[in-house]
Amino acid sequence: MALVATFAPLPAQLAVLGAFISILGGLFVSYLEQEESRDRRRNEVIERLAVPLALAPEEDFYPLYLAYCRALTTLAEQTDPLLREIAALKLASVNAQIESLAAGAVVFAGTETWRAVYEQLLAGGSVREYRSVAWVRSPNYWQDAPGRQSMRANFEAVHRRVLIERIAILPDADWPTDTGLPADPILSWLQEQHDHGLHLVLVRESALRGEPDLLADFGIYGDRAVGTQELDEHSRTVRFTLSFDPQAVRLADDRWRRLSIFGIPFQSLLATPPA
Repeated sequence: MALVATFAPLPAQLAVLGAFISILGGLFVSYLEQEESRDRRRNEVIERLAVPLALAPEEDFYPLYLAYCRALTTLAEQTDPLLREIAALKLASVNAQIESLAAGAVVFAGTETWRAVYEQLLAGGSVREYRSVAWVRSPNYWQDAPGRQSMRANFEAVHRRVLIERIAILPDADWPTDTGLPADPILSWLQEQHDHGLHLVLVRESALRGEPDLLADFGIYGDRAVGTQELDEHSRTVRFTLSFDPQAVRLADDRWRRLSIFGIPFQSLLATPPA
């Protein structure tokens, strides 16, 4: 530039100056692109570190995270394409379950092991009120061994001064409109609960024809969680979903209040003399 400014004519000086400015501009743009690339790589590294850094203080989850990482690293070394395809499908299912757990929902499908969690909630001491809706579609409802065990857990909870209220939705065939009390064996099942201190309310299925969303099996564990049970025609558990989402608890509470409108206290039926 010094030589050009000294010996070259003015047009040449302007041309070289333009070229020089273009070169500087190009270098500056290149620098910005390189800086953006460095920022992007740095952000990617930070994002990868964010999960272990967030989990590091969690003594119950961090060892599991490390175990999953080791297992995935070993799995990545497998070369059989069929195995990798099957593994990807399995891991997608596991991811869906983890996402459900992260959302505050635990799903038990085709198993009665949910009753262990059910009993743990009642026995833990943090739940002082349990409101249950039992849609009794079969005389065998909660009459098998797991169901009887859960009933004993109810009785023990009442003994520990847990308030348990239960709304039983009964088919008209088992509680005809022209009778005061349901028929056995449902009556014996209700009487046993009443004798152990549970507060029972009965609702006929026919009363809910205009409110089909109220026909359900669910339980509200204080303000902590809500459990929804799906049964087959033999009163066996198909799926049990336990949700700790506050919104789900509020919705269940609203359903409980609507259902209570149709109820008749079991104690008042016992006090009514037979026709």
